[in-house]
Amino acid sequence: MAAPAVTGSLALMVERYRQLHSGVNPKAAVLKALACNTAEDLGNAGPDYTFGFGMLNVRRAVEAIDSSRYFIDSIANGENHLHTIVLPQAAQQIKILLYWPDREAPLNALNALVNDLDLTVTDASSVLHHPLILDPSPVNVNAVAVEGIDHLNNIEQIVIDNPAAGNYSININGFSL
Repeated sequence: MAAPAVTGSLALMVERYRQLHSGVNPKAAVLKALACNTAEDLGNAGPDYTFGFGMLNVRRAVEAIDSSRYFIDSIANGENHLHTIVLPQAAQQIKILLYWPDREAPLNALNALVNDLDLTVTDASSVLHHPLILDPSPVNVNAVAVEGIDHLNNIEQIVIDNPAAGNYSININGFSL
């Protein structure tokens, strides 16, 4: 029953987006990013091989749509785009996710990722954060995700627990396009 539940949930997200954007349909990438970033974390902290980003939380996703807590942008090779957000007092967690639909790699490519973007966040205390990455080796599939540079995936998420209030700088780099 997961497929019909997710399909119906995404249909509600599309409906709300269309209500707020004069009938324009959201791009699939926006829906995927919102669904992943607003999911209720299950299993190990952060993404994991068992639960992915967690359980779909449509209420949170629609709240993100209602408050426009997302950016849609394009970037060229070697460019950096900087976005700043202000985090209020008493936030328990901040999740920042970057997703881009990537085309398929050639059959014999060494890496399945064709276009590589990099996400970093500098917090209110000037600490630099990298996305959570998983160790893909078979013996470590149950390991907890750790911060690191990701050159394997077209979805990157930074999670900061108990963040301080203040300005957060989100940097997106067109590493290899």
